[in-house]
Amino acid sequence: MTELGQAAGWLAFDRIEIDLSGRRLFVAGRETALEPKAFAVLVLLVSQPGRAFTRDEILDAVWGHRHVTPGVLNRIVTLLRHALGENAEAHRYLHTLHGVGYRIDADVCRSAQRSTGTDTAEPSAAKDVGPFAANPASPEARPAPRRLLARTLVLGTLGILLLALAAWWLHQPTSPGNAAMAPTLVVLPLRTVGAPPDDVVLADGLSEELITRLAHIEGLRLISHTSSMRAQDDKLDLNQLGARLHATHALEGSLRQSGAALRIDLRLIDLPGGRTLWAQDYDRKLADVFLLQREIAQSVAQALTLKLGLPIASSERDPQDFRDYLDARYFFFNRLERGDYAQKLAQLRALAARSPDYARAHGLLARVLVHELSPGLVSATDDAEAAREAGRALELDPDQSEAQAALATIACRSAEWARCFPIFERVLVIAPTDAPLRAAYAKWLTGVGYLDAGLREAEVAQASDPLSYEVNVVLGRVLDTLGRHDEAQRILDAAVNMKPGGPGVLAYARWYNAYWRGDAVGMREHASLVPASDGFHEAYVEVTEALFEPAHWARAEAAIAETERVSGRPNFMRMMLPGADAATTLPALESALKTGASSYNLLVWNPETVALRRRPAFQDFLRRNGILDYWRVHGFPPQCLPDGDGAKCT
Repeated sequence: MTELGQAAGWLAFDRIEIDLSGRRLFVAGRETALEPKAFAVLVLLVSQPGRAFTRDEILDAVWGHRHVTPGVLNRIVTLLRHALGENAEAHRYLHTLHGVGYRIDADVCRSAQRSTGTDTAEPSAAKDVGPFAANPASPEARPAPRRLLARTLVLGTLGILLLALAAWWLHQPTSPGNAAMAPTLVVLPLRTVGAPPDDVVLADGLSEELITRLAHIEGLRLISHTSSMRAQDDKLDLNQLGARLHATHALEGSLRQSGAALRIDLRLIDLPGGRTLWAQDYDRKLADVFLLQREIAQSVAQALTLKLGLPIASSERDPQDFRDYLDARYFFFNRLERGDYAQKLAQLRALAARSPDYARAHGLLARVLVHELSPGLVSATDDAEAAREAGRALELDPDQSEAQAALATIACRSAEWARCFPIFERVLVIAPTDAPLRAAYAKWLTGVGYLDAGLREAEVAQASDPLSYEVNVVLGRVLDTLGRHDEAQRILDAAVNMKPGGPGVLAYARWYNAYWRGDAVGMREHASLVPASDGFHEAYVEVTEALFEPAHWARAEAAIAETERVSGRPNFMRMMLPGADAATTLPALESALKTGASSYNLLVWNPETVALRRRPAFQDFLRRNGILDYWRVHGFPPQCLPDGDGAKCT
């Protein structure tokens, strides 16, 4: 416990008052209950407003050690946000610094006694949206009128100081000790020189392998492979690399292969200036590629004055196995067309059979078989084979990330949350730049009600992979689930240009976003763009019209039923029907939760669907899917409280 937490007196800012001796929190004059640990964290942050506290500093100060799971501190921060009345659209006081920790920004007053002029403005009225109960808007914090003039003068002076500080900061060298100034590196795919087409696969694979290794340099943030490929395809110049990827440095180079010999030329440049910080040529054998990667990583770390935290790498045993592995991975993770999917899968199975001691082949086969990238193809047979292949890979290499990813997905689909989430956390330590996997983790966390934790993971994924279509869609969907619809709209609109196929591929998510925002024009536009080939186009068009003309509901319901008959899949438009029945709605959402085939199971947690969460069928949904049992052990999310043998969720 902090010394300040044991002190007497009061801390106050805007409508917030903290009684240190009485260990009480008042918001707008009303006492607000807060857990002891949450109160201690609040006091720690408020005691030094503007200071960034790392997660370890908070754990040391409040818990006395760091042996606390990440979810515990995340839950405490979520409780604090709700207690402080944070606006749903933005965090006014408590800020998350990704990869660092937390900071309170406020004009804090310290006094021996309680102030007598607290602003006690009433919360704003709730606004009803759609067929479900509305999400009450959080009260917007306003400064007390008598403080306004003084605050204006203070802020004016502070603004001048901040401008001077910003000018000073921009001219400072990068320091690994300051996380806010930590360098961000984009590794551009190696250019092939005088090489046959299949060497493009080798160059791409080596670039991705290098990203994974460099990600373990302490104090260095890496841009994921998807965005680095996109940046090269879009021919972004140095200014654009810095602006769109928020990168401070780039590693670029070329690859030339002659038989088993490789020549790699690399240079590290700063952005946007383009000044070369380091350059090196390497002549090696393909079998020594891992040792080469460590050598390159060591050079990059030294050039950026950072510490390399990598294990000693071994050589590849068989260069041909490595080439075949890279070829398969390139196809399954980078190819857009799936025409020869069965042939490539057969080749990967053949590689695993031919090389039974090659962990990478078994791990990749396991991850492909769980259809993480194509969840609509999920089958129990594939999952069983994937589990066997993953087990074999982990026998050979306990840190094989592809195998870990496969097991995490299988556990989540089985609603084994106590197994699923720790595996995700482990594999993301091993492969921190696997942004699609982190986005999948964000979706599963959100699906069981941990909305803030899901958002945190989605934001980390998007920061690592800002040009990834899949990652941005997940972030947009999680923001919509939290009711932050304007932010979600910006993310989803930007994602339209990140994947070929036109705006139709995103029409579903953008329709729901427009619906939550009450955007009639947007709803009609996005309904018209739902691909006819999917079989749901007519239902979206009819439901959209029925929302504005009730006489159309009979036609809309008939269109929904027809799409379900033809496709054999549930149509989530059924939630839009007047008096939507939880007994029929929840099974459809449950099927999406169990397969991961879409993100629309998250609709159950939208603020606008609170009425659905108040129905008895929702309690059965929580029990059937092991969510209640997991909450009882690992903590209830802020929107749900224990209620008898169930939960009361708002």
